[in-house]
Amino acid sequence: MVSGQESQAALPALQVSILVDESGSINEADVVKEKEAARTIAGGVLAPGSVVSVIGFGSSNGPGQSPVDVVCPPTLFDSAQKRDSIANCIGGLHRRTPAEGDDTDHVAALQQAQTFFQANGPQKKVIFLLTDGKLNVANSQFWGDTPQRRNAAASAKLTEVLGQLGGAGVQVWPFGFGSVDQSALRGFAQGKSCTPAARDPHEQTTPTSADLIKAVSEALSSASCVKYESPATGRVPQGGATDLTVTIPTVASDASILVYKRDPRIQVEYWAPGATTPVSATGRSAGGSHFEFVGQTTETESLRITDPEPGEWRVHLSSGDVPTQDVAATVVYQAAVKTYLNVNPPQPSPGQTVAVEMQVWARGRAITDANTLQDLTFVTAVSGAGAPAQDLPLVDDDHDGTFTGQYKVPDKAAGELTFTGKVSGIGIGGDTRVFPARIRSSPATVQAQILFNTNEAAVTPGASVSGSVAVANDSGKATRLRLEVVEPTQGTTLTVDPGIVQAAPGQSTMPFTLHFGAGSPLGGNGAKLRLVDDENPQIVVAERLYAVTIAPAPGLVQKYFWLLVGLAALLVMALALLYFRLRARRDACSVRGLKVRLLHRDDPRPELEPRVPGSRRFRFVVRTDFMGPQLHEPEPGDASFFEIRRAGQTIELVAPGAAAVRLLPSQRQEIGPDLAIVILDERGSATGPVPSVPVTGIGYDPFGGAAPGLSTGVPTETMFDTSPTAEPSPPLAPNPFAAAVSGTGDGDGAFPAHDDPFGEDSVRGEPSADAHRRDSAPLDPYNPFS
Repeated sequence: MVSGQESQAALPALQVSILVDESGSINEADVVKEKEAARTIAGGVLAPGSVVSVIGFGSSNGPGQSPVDVVCPPTLFDSAQKRDSIANCIGGLHRRTPAEGDDTDHVAALQQAQTFFQANGPQKKVIFLLTDGKLNVANSQFWGDTPQRRNAAASAKLTEVLGQLGGAGVQVWPFGFGSVDQSALRGFAQGKSCTPAARDPHEQTTPTSADLIKAVSEALSSASCVKYESPATGRVPQGGATDLTVTIPTVASDASILVYKRDPRIQVEYWAPGATTPVSATGRSAGGSHFEFVGQTTETESLRITDPEPGEWRVHLSSGDVPTQDVAATVVYQAAVKTYLNVNPPQPSPGQTVAVEMQVWARGRAITDANTLQDLTFVTAVSGAGAPAQDLPLVDDDHDGTFTGQYKVPDKAAGELTFTGKVSGIGIGGDTRVFPARIRSSPATVQAQILFNTNEAAVTPGASVSGSVAVANDSGKATRLRLEVVEPTQGTTLTVDPGIVQAAPGQSTMPFTLHFGAGSPLGGNGAKLRLVDDENPQIVVAERLYAVTIAPAPGLVQKYFWLLVGLAALLVMALALLYFRLRARRDACSVRGLKVRLLHRDDPRPELEPRVPGSRRFRFVVRTDFMGPQLHEPEPGDASFFEIRRAGQTIELVAPGAAAVRLLPSQRQEIGPDLAIVILDERGSATGPVPSVPVTGIGYDPFGGAAPGLSTGVPTETMFDTSPTAEPSPPLAPNPFAAAVSGTGDGDGAFPAHDDPFGEDSVRGEPSADAHRRDSAPLDPYNPFS
């Protein structure tokens, strides 16, 4: 880098005077708010070498009275003790009594601050005026002989003093407290903000504590370019505690955590990211940071941190016998930046267009984060003999952290051009860099550009970035050029290959590769690439600033993320397909759509549908009542029943104690003297006859008379329960309902789902334990995998 750019980055110091209205038109509650505002302002003054004073004011209405009270004289912020002294002396502010002079003399207060500013001190000067805006010196004989003349004279002098302050570049920020005269308050504002990105000084009112924090944050940000984060809020119960979390960004070189605890008895601890003990227990310095505790015995305290650990900080607030309090905490920070300015070619000729580049670094690293850079303003002023002064705005179109612009050297320019680059914005300490460029009388015989093939936003340690050098060699002979990496970010290993470029006469392009070492630190990294004459390195042919974010190498999940997503999608599709196929199979086996029709001497009787259509079994019995044989669902105690189920395109029918036979839908089947059934299927029927033969051999036909030489063993009238008074024969098989009837029935004729003696839940159709023994596996019609 150019030697003129190597000064140490630092925050610009401020000279701040806080003027606090103590007049009788401000009530006690507003004075408390004024104190909170004053401490907030003092706590937000971060730059070392800053000077802060606090002035209370009223009026001088009689002997022994003074319009101003310097409660905190100008104090140089060079130690924690001096910062703490300001937080404590603010407690001396109070509402004046008539004996002290309780009118409002703004002129005297502003003149007192003006006097402080005329002494040696920081060049950036800011006044914060806390008042209701109402000038009143009607009782002050110093201003004239009548109340009207006194106020008129003071008003005229006020206009004069404000004009002097504005002309001297002093910012005046008026804050309204109490019953505010908005028009009068507006007239106090003077000066320009620290950056075009922020509003100039203007009036603000603060009716609530939240408004106060916001107003002070905006004013300090605009006045000194410090950045306030959104406050975290909470409540500390009496005798309890609460935690608030605030974040310090990576770029912050100085920060303060401001805590609005409302009552000085509330205790505060500060915990750094990942710490096992609070900051107060680790001493005044830890992990490279330096801590200053300010205002711990006041309502608003702060922890000032130099070189803070970035990340989430925990603020622990605890209360003893203090009534419940609403509390808040916020972070105010600033990045001390160093700007790098580059002009290519460094020695242009008249009429030539040059490229201007700027980078901004903080804490030894290039800033590449888009959120940090978006509010910054980069401007380069150009001046020189034969070159009219102009401002050249720079932009970062490719979002790589390097801001660029172009400038055409005037045809009549001669001697030296001066490029002055300045960066400003909220959250940084502005920096200015100067690049002198001597104009050549004739174009260089060898000119070049350094180009990158892609604008990589981020690379990983060990990665490479490719580029090329485009050379125009008008010297008439081959030229040996050297490509160098100049001042990369500390800890970064950055090499270029090849290091030597042979430029033949005419136009040529040579590729190169930048390689980042495996140990390069993560985060924003920057460097300058410089192309020089190998025989005479003092001749710089071309230069290029380069910035990139080094990110950790992706893990296996990140590396193969889309492959894993694709596989997961395929797996989900496969599982879904399997689920629906099994569900379809399960539904194909259910008795949904089946009906049974009973024929008595070919006279059709009412049909019966399954009680649980999703089940695999449809059970029924035949009973005789005054209307003759009828189909019914089994009841508790029925040991014998018919059962039908699907078997592909056919239907299996099982009589009590018998083997299964297969039937076609709508096929008639005799089941006893003068009795037959027909099973109807709303899904459709199969074609072709299916013989009514047992699936497994058994020595009798349960649907007709006895087979030759065999007996059914069960009288027909008993099998179908046609006679309620008949004594039943012993069952052919164990009664599958015995356990359910004896163990769960409550005798009231109603059977809830969990004690259904029929082996199927009345809602879900789940088999009972005894049905499991009969059929070997329970079946759930709503579970396709059962």
